[in-house]
Amino acid sequence: MISHAMVGSKDLKKSGEFFDKVLGVVGAKRVMDGDTSIFWASAEDKPFFAICLPHNGNEATAGNGTMISFGAESEAQVAQLYQTAIDNGATDEGEPGLRGEKYYVAYFRDTDGNKFAAFHALS
Repeated sequence: MISHAMVGSKDLKKSGEFFDKVLGVVGAKRVMDGDTSIFWASAEDKPFFAICLPHNGNEATAGNGTMISFGAESEAQVAQLYQTAIDNGATDEGEPGLRGEKYYVAYFRDTDGNKFAAFHALS
């Protein structure tokens, strides 16, 4: 249903380096790399994640109430993705932990202020 999610960036090079490290934790790699956008995916038949310089030329801003969640295979991978983000300039929005009875989640903001989560559903 979802083909890709995209957020704006103020500095494509800096954001690209950040997401190379963070998304590498869940096996995603760059699949498209252009002058105004970069796309990552873990497989061609899976949704993509992308960053871009806004087409209208205005400054990129973080959406109020907007969040994208990256799926993780385990609680340990949630913690690793979160820590990789923090180690590379992200800010904490909620350390890894159980949310409700079934979800292990961590929250952070990237270097542009966009909000993200690392998510694992417990069985």
